[in-house]
Amino acid sequence: MDYIKNAIDEIQNELVTNSNLFDNGISDDLIFGTVCYKYFYNDGKFDKTDFKNAFTDGANDGGIDLIAVNENDISKSLVLMQSKNIQDFNSKDEIKDIFTKMSQTASDFKNEKIGSYNKNLRRIYREKFDDANDDSNFSIELVLFLGLNKPDKRKEEILRHLDKIKELEDFEISIFYKNEIEQQIESFEDGQRFVSEGKVDIYKEHGYIKNGSNGILVDISALSIRKLYDKYRDQGLFEQNFRYFVKNKKIDDQINDSLKNKRDQFWFLNNGIIIGCKDFDIDGDNVKLNDFSIVNGCQTSTLLGSYKGPDEDLDFPIPCKIVKPDKHGEDYFNLFISQIAEASNSQKPISDRDLKSNQPEQRRIQKYLKDGDPKIYIEIKRGEGILRKRGLEPWQKLKNDALGQLILSVLLQQPGTARSSKKKIFADRATYNKIFKRTQDKSTIVDILKLSTYYDEFVKSANLNENASNVAKNGKLSILAIIGFLIKNDRELLDLSLSVDKGEWVSDVTSDNLEGELLDPNRPDDFLKALYSLFNQLIQSLSTLYVSRGELESSVTNFFKTDKKYHSIILDHVKSRIILDEYEYEIIKGKMDKIFK
Repeated sequence: MDYIKNAIDEIQNELVTNSNLFDNGISDDLIFGTVCYKYFYNDGKFDKTDFKNAFTDGANDGGIDLIAVNENDISKSLVLMQSKNIQDFNSKDEIKDIFTKMSQTASDFKNEKIGSYNKNLRRIYREKFDDANDDSNFSIELVLFLGLNKPDKRKEEILRHLDKIKELEDFEISIFYKNEIEQQIESFEDGQRFVSEGKVDIYKEHGYIKNGSNGILVDISALSIRKLYDKYRDQGLFEQNFRYFVKNKKIDDQINDSLKNKRDQFWFLNNGIIIGCKDFDIDGDNVKLNDFSIVNGCQTSTLLGSYKGPDEDLDFPIPCKIVKPDKHGEDYFNLFISQIAEASNSQKPISDRDLKSNQPEQRRIQKYLKDGDPKIYIEIKRGEGILRKRGLEPWQKLKNDALGQLILSVLLQQPGTARSSKKKIFADRATYNKIFKRTQDKSTIVDILKLSTYYDEFVKSANLNENASNVAKNGKLSILAIIGFLIKNDRELLDLSLSVDKGEWVSDVTSDNLEGELLDPNRPDDFLKALYSLFNQLIQSLSTLYVSRGELESSVTNFFKTDKKYHSIILDHVKSRIILDEYEYEIIKGKMDKIFK
């Protein structure tokens, strides 16, 4: 299967069919970068709004094709991308020039020397930078995607060459070749939770320590780990690791130095590997594994598997703990693996979302929403395959963090936190408890999920100008929150006499008191016309508000970034310019009566 060509065709059809951006079609070369953006940085989604808010390629673009924000539950980074879908690209200096041009553009933006760059690049760079840079672990990544393959030795030569370039020392540098792009697409579309069967060679003469029949501590062959990496790295080998391979120059350099110069000391210098499985069997000089994954040691395994240097064929022992649960059952196995992953974490920060994946309330909400009709499938653990389920409406499948964002925005009226501090959903105990330990009402959840999908469909089909499109894309959670606010007001759940300036109404607005069906079950067949009109009215109103604030707002991203601004600026605008304006409210109320219960 040609994964890249199929992905190009899909995006090309999407952009040409559903927008007026292109009258004469779009070349495969131009679309190649958007495919990479889609699968590496946008959860496998891409439509015309993504194009408008990420694609910068053109005259005076600073060598940047697309800009993304890479958010992985642990950190945020600004990603500057260049892509070339070409068959021949041999010069190290050509690649160096691509990266140094992007680094110079980043430097120019830092120093406000941006007059020569096109307006599209300036707008998108500022928006994405403002979204990412408030994270304590903020960094800038420079990424090159190439539609060709190179021998591993050649790749290493290029990366070593780039390591010596002074202009690049403050950036994370990545090059992805055709085979790696194909693996990313394939993994996204066809990912697995475990490797079904495999084995690791052991140093039998070293002996082993057993813990009953459920665990062994043994020295395994480094080369057998490399074989597992080559065969299964994209087929479930790391799905239960909970953090994947995340570059960390200090740690990576230490491991690579040990591989290069201290293989005889690796056993002493490395924490080793933990393999979780449903069953294992010691068979002479190897251990056979069933339904297994590397629970801890992704960093070591990845660097070992990809190492190309002196003595790469020289085997050495690595301490390895192989464990299986002492009870049967999928739920018990999931809890068992989660506890081991959390307890054994030592080298890299683990995602708070993954740590919560086996908490009882997560399992309860997953089961509650899946039982009965309509069925909603919530991914609470990476690799479950829920997002690949076929034959479902978009609102019927989503990640638990996306569900948390909607609950926090619409029901709890905190869209700033939901959008810009998504990590707090799982990292902050009070926020987590408010979202996931509340009494869930399935009818309410169903309706906010539908509302979110209707909004996406509207933005995708609407012909919005640049400013409105930017507001629509960045302000989705705030606009859905406003609708929740309007429903609360309509149901007399708010006291509008409370002072906005003194913040008296924040506790009132954020009360968790919206329940039951939101959408009227007897709404007319053409209710979407009224709903789309409501979306558009709110988008245009917020666009006007944003423009009116002038230099008080550095970007649309910052406009929607905090709950404080939502409560004191945006909701005050909704209150004074919509609800208390008799003419405007009559228009809004007429639309809402056709939609909401």
